[in-house]
Amino acid sequence: MIRIGPVTRILALPTVARLGLLLALVVAVFLAESFTTLMEEALRYGGGSADVLVLLMFQAPEIVDLALALGVLIALFFALSEARDRGELVILATSGVRWTRVVWFALGLGFMGGVLSVAVSGFVVPAARYAERITMAELRSDHILREIISPGPRNARQSINRMTFIATPPTEEGQLRGQLLGFQFHPDGSWRAGQSRDWDVDGPDEAGGYRIQLNTTAAYESPRIDKDSGELPWISTIRVRNTGVDFRMEEVLPVAKKAHRDNEKPLKFKPSADPRFGEVMARALLVPMAALLAVAAVLASGKSFLRFLTLPVAAVFLLLFDVLGRTLLRDFAGGIPFGQLAGFAALTYLGPPLIFTLMRGEAVMLPVRGKT
Repeated sequence: MIRIGPVTRILALPTVARLGLLLALVVAVFLAESFTTLMEEALRYGGGSADVLVLLMFQAPEIVDLALALGVLIALFFALSEARDRGELVILATSGVRWTRVVWFALGLGFMGGVLSVAVSGFVVPAARYAERITMAELRSDHILREIISPGPRNARQSINRMTFIATPPTEEGQLRGQLLGFQFHPDGSWRAGQSRDWDVDGPDEAGGYRIQLNTTAAYESPRIDKDSGELPWISTIRVRNTGVDFRMEEVLPVAKKAHRDNEKPLKFKPSADPRFGEVMARALLVPMAALLAVAAVLASGKSFLRFLTLPVAAVFLLLFDVLGRTLLRDFAGGIPFGQLAGFAALTYLGPPLIFTLMRGEAVMLPVRGKT
């Protein structure tokens, strides 16, 4: 049975509760910013509120990955500050609990957050990107399919088998469809056009094909223009009944490529095989660094007005490491042996806040008196 220490019992629930609230708030703000754009795009292709909700859900993991480290910093800072000011840590100190337990709690929380960051950015985010792209492509394809096979008063243009069709709205009350105009231009300068006032779309058949049934059609055809002779080309006119154009939806719809793109594949734990490895590892190391920065910020908080600046300074320090660290590790990954790179990165990320915490760690158990 795993024994939970007193420091964990005091700090775990307030920290996790604040972290969950912060992540939910950040995700809600970012999704609200994206809601209008996604809604307009979904409505353009005939989607509804359920489609918008699904697309928003696919964007949530990437936002969580961005906000996780900063959320750990803020949540642990306030949980530790409150426990310190209320004297709960003093009681633990008088009971023989060493201040190093607080540091170990911060490192444990940061390690679990780092594992979560790798899982989200390395596996969940790529899967969400792939699902979002496929969902949007299917939404667009379904919209085009409805535009082709469904009658209604609309203007539509579509190319099928290198021939452009234009459907006009009905001109008389009671008509389901208007006219269908078709035009095909050949590379040699000749062209072919058609006009039908009575047409329909049949399908799909057993093989999945469709047919544009032209009941009454007037077709026009002309050879290429001879610029040297200066003569106007002749135009032949043909009137036919019960003809049609066969096609398959694969020839019309923008078929989404089912193959995963590079940023949609799960992370490979090989720096030389996956250029994202350095960036994912940098974001993962940022979480335990944020936990140590929270402890260091609490230790740096005195009783003067400067205590209000410790958390913002720590947040700026964290964001600076996020930008520079991801850039440098992404460039060095694959060029330096993994063991050396991991050791140097861990020392660079965790070293400064850990040294500061170890130098002044005993003060974390003592409340600051006389705060202004």
